[in-house]
Amino acid sequence: MALPILTFDEHVLSPRFGYVFQRCWLQPHESIVSMLWKFARMNGLPGHAVVSQLGPQGIDPYEGIDPVEVDVRRIARLFGITKRAVRAGIASTYADFSPHLRYCARCIGQGFHARVQQLRRHARCPIHGEPLQVICRRCDRPSAYRLDAQLLDAPFKCRHCRAPYSPGGAPRSPARWALAKPERAAIARASLSLPP
Repeated sequence: MALPILTFDEHVLSPRFGYVFQRCWLQPHESIVSMLWKFARMNGLPGHAVVSQLGPQGIDPYEGIDPVEVDVRRIARLFGITKRAVRAGIASTYADFSPHLRYCARCIGQGFHARVQQLRRHARCPIHGEPLQVICRRCDRPSAYRLDAQLLDAPFKCRHCRAPYSPGGAPRSPARWALAKPERAAIARASLSLPP
């Protein structure tokens, strides 16, 4: 699949510049990181350009921002989705919220990361039942769960060594980004147990 060629002012990404984001790529309870990875990947955008759109002017893209600091209205408008969908992808400040990216290799292989996977109370993936990972299988380093240029430059990959988190490689096609009905039900059940 060819990626679109974009011409845009990095300071204001806007639908009029021809970016690609389709609502069908969004899965229930998907994390903000997963949404941003899809957006960056399908538009061939560097991480620093995406980070600059997440909050107030003057964000240092290499320092980034915490997911709870994201401008929900701006992201909803940029992606053409509801503010509720964006909020659902941003974990609130829970006591057991992990500062490091926690992931299921099978979910990441499908182009999906859920916000519930960031909670330490979940030791296993609600969908696949496999232990959630924190360390990259290649470089043995954790990735900070912070929206910065380094994280967003490596969709579905380790921010340090760029190795895919999934043994099958990083998902390439949006067709692989859809969860099956039983997977959607499992993630919904896990999400219902969370505080608002």
